Amino acid sequence: MDSHQRLNQILQAASVSRIVYALVMPETEQVVDNVLDGRDCEAKVGREAYHRMFREAWTQKQDAMHEEFFETWKNWASPVLQFDPQQFAFQYPTGGASEALRESIHAYAARARREGFTPRLHLFEGEYEGYAAYAAAAGIETCSHNRHDWQQAIERLTPHDQFYLSQPSAIDGMVWDAYDQFMQQLVARSPGTELMLDVTYVGCVARKFSIDASYPNIPAIFFSLSKPAGVYYHRIGGMLARDEYPGLFGNKWFKNLTSLKIGTEFMRRYSVCELPTRYRSVQVQVVEEVNQELGLTLMPADVMLLAIGQPSPTASELESFLQRGSVGEQCVRVCLTPRMAHVIDPKLNPHVAARDYERFGQS
Repeated sequence: MDSHQRLNQILQAASVSRIVYALVMPETEQVVDNVLDGRDCEAKVGREAYHRMFREAWTQKQDAMHEEFFETWKNWASPVLQFDPQQFAFQYPTGGASEALRESIHAYAARARREGFTPRLHLFEGEYEGYAAYAAAAGIETCSHNRHDWQQAIERLTPHDQFYLSQPSAIDGMVWDAYDQFMQQLVARSPGTELMLDVTYVGCVARKFSIDASYPNIPAIFFSLSKPAGVYYHRIGGMLARDEYPGLFGNKWFKNLTSLKIGTEFMRRYSVCELPTRYRSVQVQVVEEVNQELGLTLMPADVMLLAIGQPSPTASELESFLQRGSVGEQCVRVCLTPRMAHVIDPKLNPHVAARDYERFGQS
């Protein structure tokens, strides 16, 4: 057994994880039940309405069925996200945010070939791993920067570069307070660099905050309901863009109507901060228990699924294993999902979950 396996077993025993997993909440399952069977399950009213979505494809009625989802999302996210929807006229339903991110990166590589420049993708150390993975698959160089020294990062950018950024941040599960300063200086000093904005964690934060997505160098916004709604395997997400992405044009046909309906109903039922606020006390309780069991000094992150803390001066092996970010902003980050699921529904045995985790070879 190598050290990573051993440390993962320690985390499993405490019902937490290094990888961030979605939390399937009772509210999530109720929404799915209502979409499939309706509120009046005996009369099967909902089931009939569900089947009608798929019938008579030759009428092309399904072509526009994603529009209701996008209008609902824009309204749902509006207390947090500020932008002019008319400036982002192209909207694509996608399988979570990952499909949109992958397509945008490959479209960037294709544009570089057509226009004859070298593509470079920039990100902060500790960001979502998918950005670099998709860039590598597309043959694009990735440049990582210390977020603590973001001013220096801007100095290294060139007009054809793209910068991928999550807000709230996947680095530490916190709303990055320097976001507006970064964006203002990016526009002023490197206006040709495109900032690709990933707002996947919008809907996971209880406290009030604001994201200005109206900066002129933001060509696309990516979002997902995987973490906010606990619907990871329903693959519900989308992309809003200022310009057309031809690779996603076919998604007006190749889309999952069930997922879009589940997402729409979820957002109609629960506001953008409602469930994180409801489960904040569970998050706090679980963090206290984890600190006692693992000897850590974590605190609840803004994102309800996570706990974070500062590594001690002589970081333990476990703390080093859990560290993310770069010098000046290093943090210890833990996903609380398995233990929160047990607190929400005590019938979910965390020890059984740990055995399943090991059985299926998670690392």
